[in-house]
Amino acid sequence: MARRKDDPHLQAAKGFPGKRRKQVEAEIDAAVASAEDAAPGSPDLPRFFSAAPAHWKVAIDLWRELVDVLRASGRWRPGYRSALARYCALTQKWTEAMEQMRRDLPRGGVTVKVTKGDGNTVFRTHPSVDFMQKVGVELRLMEHEFGFTPRSNSDMTRVETFNASQGKLPLHGGGMREPERKPDGQGSDPMSLMSDTDSPPPGTRIQ
Repeated sequence: MARRKDDPHLQAAKGFPGKRRKQVEAEIDAAVASAEDAAPGSPDLPRFFSAAPAHWKVAIDLWRELVDVLRASGRWRPGYRSALARYCALTQKWTEAMEQMRRDLPRGGVTVKVTKGDGNTVFRTHPSVDFMQKVGVELRLMEHEFGFTPRSNSDMTRVETFNASQGKLPLHGGGMREPERKPDGQGSDPMSLMSDTDSPPPGTRIQ
């Protein structure tokens, strides 16, 4: 009878016995992706979106688009679901506020005529302006966190590339780099290289 294959997470806990690290980590990533796709309702869709798909249509369309973007760049993680859902919901509400202002002000501008209790009329800033300004601050912060702007995306890519080259973090789902080896079997430790080229302190006698 063939030996039963250990769960990838158990293999990782054991220190990857009999398998390469990259292969085990790839199996873990595949298991996570499979669990996400098997969630009730539309794949990856938050429950409060799927409970009212007609109401959240704009947010749902944006959600699917951004999940594809994050997956293609290797940045999608299950823990991002809540933050990304909030971003999509706020984006829809920001869009709705802008549309409301367009309907109330067909000729443009940002002020509306308001009749006070004494019968006099005054011009005041449309309520959507204040709402859009407040929501816009949070949206800009979240865009920076996810790398949705050219500058933040460039900064994140630069850090990811550097970390991957140092073997610190995987780039696009890749595993940790194996340390390079010298022909004599010794590791290429930068500290040892520096030690090899050190000169003795002044006054030291060399025997």
